[in-house]
Amino acid sequence: MAYKFKVWTDGVREVFGWGTVENEYDKKLVHKKDFEFTQSLLALLDLNVDDLYEPTGNMGKQIQALYSKTDGSGDTFNLRRAFDSLARKHIFFEFLRIDWQDRLDRYERKEFEGAVDRLMRYKDITWIPSQLATWQNHIRDLLKKALDGTARDKTVQKAVADLYRGYDGSLDLFNFRPLSTGFERVDGSSMAEVLYPRSIADMVDFFLREVVRREVTFKPCKNCGKYFPSTAHGNTEFCNRIYADGKTCREIGSMAKWKEKVAASPAILLYNKHYKTRFSRIRAGKITREVFQEWAAKARNYRDKVTNGEMPLEQFQAWLDSGRWV
Repeated sequence: MAYKFKVWTDGVREVFGWGTVENEYDKKLVHKKDFEFTQSLLALLDLNVDDLYEPTGNMGKQIQALYSKTDGSGDTFNLRRAFDSLARKHIFFEFLRIDWQDRLDRYERKEFEGAVDRLMRYKDITWIPSQLATWQNHIRDLLKKALDGTARDKTVQKAVADLYRGYDGSLDLFNFRPLSTGFERVDGSSMAEVLYPRSIADMVDFFLREVVRREVTFKPCKNCGKYFPSTAHGNTEFCNRIYADGKTCREIGSMAKWKEKVAASPAILLYNKHYKTRFSRIRAGKITREVFQEWAAKARNYRDKVTNGEMPLEQFQAWLDSGRWV
């Protein structure tokens, strides 16, 4: 049974769909995952390729062990599980898993011609870490030289065109190649260019093209330094990657900005100090929550007036020190 794996984007989300098919007219895809546009490329940049050398090396040895079992009797169980594990590391590896599950099925049914190594080249797997490292360098180079939107005086199209001026395949740039794509209905109301990848390189190529075509720019996160789309989440200066203790850079950045704001505002410092003191009286049973909430609302109003220059700080402090609840 063959499989179908296809990829598309509307510039907001990127979608991956796959499933087995009975014949060439079967359009149903059982599995589907979608992500924020550019997330797959950025997640690829974040992959630690050093962690992939050992597992892909072991997978290569398992593939080679099948070469002598030309009758399809070789044990594929551990190899299949290894592809399952690899697929959990990145969505691009899901394609690899589906593709190789199909190859292993054909091997076991002996539905192939020639030597086993023509059906399953072990180097296609063992070379993955070094290929990923190369792509990471190429993508970072594109981000830095053509897609960085923090300081630019030209469009993305112009910047990339200038970068590839005189490109003959020998420069250390990503090598765009012909892709197998179609234009078709992808949901109930829209059409899109759809990629039918033959390799992981095809998906990297496809999304890089979409970035350039759609004039997407990136900027470095002010917390982790990694790139993220300039158009994502307004004018934020922080990405949404998990950075530390389960918190994202955006959460950490927001907290840091709040602390800076508090440190620079005597009115906020005064409010926070008295808020904590009075809140503790609720737990001590000296005041009801309703009375406290009424005081807090009035205190916030006075705090904001001081911050906006509508009330002197001294008047706000005198009111807080008076001990009045309303």
